[in-house]
Amino acid sequence: KHLCDGRQRVPSPCRTRLRCICLGGNMAPPSAEELLQKGKERGLDPKSGAESFRPPPEVEAYFAELDRIGRAAAVTTDWWQRLLREDCRQGGGWVRDWPVHAKHPEVTEGYVHRDIAPLHYVMGRLSPMYIERAFSKDFKRATWAVYFGPYCSNGDQQIGVGNGGAISAVLDLVTANLATLHVRGKTPTASLSVKMLRPALPMPGLFRVDAWVEKVEGNKIYLGGSFGDGAGKVFDTCEAVLGIPTPQGKEGGQNRSKL
Repeated sequence: KHLCDGRQRVPSPCRTRLRCICLGGNMAPPSAEELLQKGKERGLDPKSGAESFRPPPEVEAYFAELDRIGRAAAVTTDWWQRLLREDCRQGGGWVRDWPVHAKHPEVTEGYVHRDIAPLHYVMGRLSPMYIERAFSKDFKRATWAVYFGPYCSNGDQQIGVGNGGAISAVLDLVTANLATLHVRGKTPTASLSVKMLRPALPMPGLFRVDAWVEKVEGNKIYLGGSFGDGAGKVFDTCEAVLGIPTPQGKEGGQNRSKL
């Protein structure tokens, strides 16, 4: 038997044009380019695809300006530029940007902020924040530079401090992304505990978000995370537990399904 496109079982030999992944592991998995193309095709679905929900040009222009401001803040932030210069240099232990797919961590070209997951609540087209990313080559740590725009605050008529929900959402995303990269498969979040230690300031502003893998036990992966100013002050910390689903037809091992 073959498992075709991750969805249907057909007798061998396979009679479909879809790429097949042999259960015996003899056939090559989809390439990064094929996975990206498949994602673009899904985005064209008239009912649930991202292109059906594209915002007006004026809205896209607002977020393009937010990204411009965020990029400018990242360029002038010492701790982030030092990490890129020292750790992400050629031969260093870190990689700038983020993989286009967890199954292909070596491919970071093509990862575009907002475009890679346009409908995502935290990093999609309407995200009120701008994000730059880096990860360690052993897939155990991640550091993000996250610019919180004015709509990430808890203010009403005036800008307040960083909103706890926005901070928790970023910590949820960075731990989930790192976990999927670490195991190269789906890792649904089972629990996320956030400790809010002090108000996050200044707002708007660029913040440092870190995540690290603490341990893997059975079908669970445990991670820690922090949200701070990059100069030693930590505003929030988190502990996350994520599941590692067992592939259908296997009793153990890491999940290899699509993100």
